Amino acid sequence: MAHGRPRAATNLRGQLLVLLAFGITLYFVVAFGQQAWKARQLEAQVAERRQALAALQREHDRLAAELERYVAGNYQTYVEQTARRELNLAYPGETVGIVRWRAAPTPTPSSSPPMHQPAPRPNWRRWLDVLHLPQP
Repeated sequence: MAHGRPRAATNLRGQLLVLLAFGITLYFVVAFGQQAWKARQLEAQVAERRQALAALQREHDRLAAELERYVAGNYQTYVEQTARRELNLAYPGETVGIVRWRAAPTPTPSSSPPMHQPAPRPNWRRWLDVLHLPQP
C-alpha cells in the first residue's frame, strides 16, 4: 500500500499541473481576446477620425480656394458687397433710399359705367410722396 500513495500523489500532482496549465492558458486566451477587442475598437476610432479629417481637409481646400479668389484683388469688393447685402451698411455720408412698395389695388367689376378718372400723377411726384419731400 505504501507503493500506492506515491502513485496517488503523482496522479494528484499531474492533475494540479494540468489544471494550472489550463488556468494559465485560459488567462492568456481571455487576455488575447480583450486585446483583440480593444484593437478593433481602436481601428474603428481611427476610421472615424480619418473620415473627419478628410471632411476637414475638403473644407480647408474650399476655404483656401475662396481666400485665393479674394487675395487676387477682389477682397475689397467682396467685403463691400457683403456688408451692404447682409449687414445693411453704408459708407458715412452716403444716402440710402428705402422703397416701400404698396400693393396695387385690385379693380372691382361694377355694373355702372366708369366715371371720369383723374389723370395719373407723374412718376416724379409719386417719388416725392414716398420720400416725404415737399412738393413744388
